[in-house]
Amino acid sequence: MTSSARSELPVFCDWLDVTFSPDCAPFPSVNRLLLDAGFDAESIDRVSYTYRNGRAVVMFGPTRGTMRVSVSGSACALLRSIGRWDDLLSELSSVPHRVTRVDAAIDLPMDGADLVDLMRRRYSSGSVNLTRKAVSTSTFLAVRPSDGRETGTWYAGRRSRARFTARVYDKAWEALQKRGELMPPTARIEVTAGGGDSGATLRDAALPAAMFWHIAAPSLLDAPEGTPVWTPNQDPGWVAPTRTFDAASVLRRRVESFAMLDAPALLADDLGPEGRNYLLSLIEDRLRTPVELPDAVNA
Repeated sequence: MTSSARSELPVFCDWLDVTFSPDCAPFPSVNRLLLDAGFDAESIDRVSYTYRNGRAVVMFGPTRGTMRVSVSGSACALLRSIGRWDDLLSELSSVPHRVTRVDAAIDLPMDGADLVDLMRRRYSSGSVNLTRKAVSTSTFLAVRPSDGRETGTWYAGRRSRARFTARVYDKAWEALQKRGELMPPTARIEVTAGGGDSGATLRDAALPAAMFWHIAAPSLLDAPEGTPVWTPNQDPGWVAPTRTFDAASVLRRRVESFAMLDAPALLADDLGPEGRNYLLSLIEDRLRTPVELPDAVNA
């Protein structure tokens, strides 16, 4: 494949996992930023938290003796669109951390079935070299009812311990199957640096092009001219300009728009004139109970 016209197509971060020691994870600052960005928080144990804004999901909680922040591709895209992506990366870099997964992707304006078929034919031996190490290939295919063509996903290194893996898939087909979303023909090439010792940092979440082309080129795609050379473990901190934060304003805005308070209020009315006072007492008791993460996690 040639690299013509691809230099204008953006490479973007499509997933991020970062882990921290439980005694220094930046939970309060991440919580503040996500609430300000319009996310709603859910928790069944006041230890693990899930933040949602439409399809965008961010999870924060304990895993294998660490605290992990996991940012979905939709959340990465949303935070970029509202100018808060660098703010999140800055908060994550404010304490010692370890980047355990970064996905970087590019979307090509072509039929994904064509690109999946090309990868299958190009690497019919069952392996491909991403960087210098060969990984096995596999496919997950289905038949498109619209034209009878096989389409789906071609994987490189799926379910392996390789530091670098990749997948090529029919993004338009995925969007239709998962969400009923119609989009123009689109093929996505996505690479992953994972495992904690890949050399990926928060800089690669902010500026993913160098890492993407280090993994993808030349096996999956020819790199455009002038592509920066990737340096592993470069600039592990990522600092965004300080943003003024008005906690009172955020609290007022969130309470005014919090429909979850309306439903319990209606239920409280079933208890009579004192029902809402009872509800207020329950909320007050909850607010007076400290939020304690394992090992006294602090900002």
